[in-house]
Amino acid sequence: MRGTQLASRRLSAAVVAALALLLGSVPPTPAAPSPRPQEASEADRPRAREAWDAVYIAGRKVGHIHLRVEPVRAADGRELLRVQVDSQLKIKRLNDDVTIATRYGTIETLDGQVLRLDARSLVGPNETRVSGDAVNGVLPLTLEAGGQRRRVELPWPDDVRGPYGPELSLSHEPMQPGQRREVKTFIPDLNQVGLTVMEARGMEDVELGGGVTMSLLRVDATVFGPDGEPLPGMKATYWADADGQIFKSRTEAFGGIVTYRTTKQGATAPGGGAFDIVQASIVPVSRRLSNPAASRSAIYRVSLSGDDRPEDIFPADSRQSIRRGADGSILLQVRTSGPQDGPAGRDSVEPEYLAANPMINSEDPQVVSLTRRAIAQAGPDPWSRAVAITHWVADNLREKNFETAFATAKDVARDLSGDCSEHAVLTAAMCRAAGIPSRVVIGLLYAEQLGGFGFHMWNEVYVNNRWVAVDAALNQTDVDATHLKLNATSLDGVSPYAQFLDVVRVFSSLSLDPIQVN
Repeated sequence: MRGTQLASRRLSAAVVAALALLLGSVPPTPAAPSPRPQEASEADRPRAREAWDAVYIAGRKVGHIHLRVEPVRAADGRELLRVQVDSQLKIKRLNDDVTIATRYGTIETLDGQVLRLDARSLVGPNETRVSGDAVNGVLPLTLEAGGQRRRVELPWPDDVRGPYGPELSLSHEPMQPGQRREVKTFIPDLNQVGLTVMEARGMEDVELGGGVTMSLLRVDATVFGPDGEPLPGMKATYWADADGQIFKSRTEAFGGIVTYRTTKQGATAPGGGAFDIVQASIVPVSRRLSNPAASRSAIYRVSLSGDDRPEDIFPADSRQSIRRGADGSILLQVRTSGPQDGPAGRDSVEPEYLAANPMINSEDPQVVSLTRRAIAQAGPDPWSRAVAITHWVADNLREKNFETAFATAKDVARDLSGDCSEHAVLTAAMCRAAGIPSRVVIGLLYAEQLGGFGFHMWNEVYVNNRWVAVDAALNQTDVDATHLKLNATSLDGVSPYAQFLDVVRVFSSLSLDPIQVN
């Protein structure tokens, strides 16, 4: 049975992961030394510098960013720079506190060429690390999480910059009004090379706090992914002085992520009020729904601001589809769908849905042991085993606080506690251990207590040549019609957080009008 408190507590794991991803795009104030001429004097040699920024979300101080730049000497005698950005946010998930910490470090040449990359993200006690050394125009990038590694080779020409490359570019060479600049940028947590386009607008009087106002250059920045499309939530505005130092930045996601340059004392001072990411990420509805767990079909009128099309937000499958109403409105139709519903698909799916990866540790001995226990009394067919695993996970994972936002299946198998994300990764891993293709679904779920839709994770299993939804967090094998799918993923590769950008895409732009719920 789904209680209102239970539903609302399980909504926000994906949002925290999305916020961790966006934190990597929040610019620190650059303080790197400018490149020097080849015959520079001793006084012009690079020196250690640092900068501190306070971070606010929706007007509440939540943390800080610390940038350090120091000279190092390579074994061959070259002078290089070590650049490290440490950031920490403390937010609320209803009654619990979550700490999100990231560290992005590079070894760079004096003109910004990245030779080594080491990026770490910590959400609660769970850390993921991505690292690699550039060699001959290639960066072999390794993801480490959950005791597993994944490796991919990224093309890495000399003009690729680190995660904070656009901001450092401004400090190396300040822009003038009307100028446009492109910087190839490594995108943290997506672990891809994108393109940041900066456009300098004009001078603006900017209030910086404490009664201080400065005339600063406004620079609008858009980050494009490898496919050439803008990345959701990553449009930013910087305000920089004549030396290219950023004194303020703003990213629109989550009601506005704003940074201000300040002192160490100001950056690390306690915040003035908690930012609750669950309350802030609710998608509103025109009327409340009663007994949502019993819903088997529903039609929602979709309103979406911005350039995105509803067809691009809500994928069509056997459970949901987009159509136009007689009045021209956009309607999302959702229904419960089982292993016999809809047309059958292919006999097999891609190997990634059966393989272990750093998040879905299906080969882990404890995961395998739990799987054998869960299916001991199940029939031999895949659906019976998937049902048994779903119920076992629902019955055996205990409630916990929200300090952990996104654990690996290996960790969950040992702790047997978790919210929706932990239910989803363990269910996926156990299904794969039982030979059943599985994936994680990221989407929206109605929460009665909060009066709207929040972000949620569940699963799909491939049985009878169909992808069928199951939700261990709510103990549903006939998933109700208030589960709205945004995407599905195997969580494979070196960018498992990439799918959470769809969370950012709908935040503050989507509203839903339930016009028929049965």
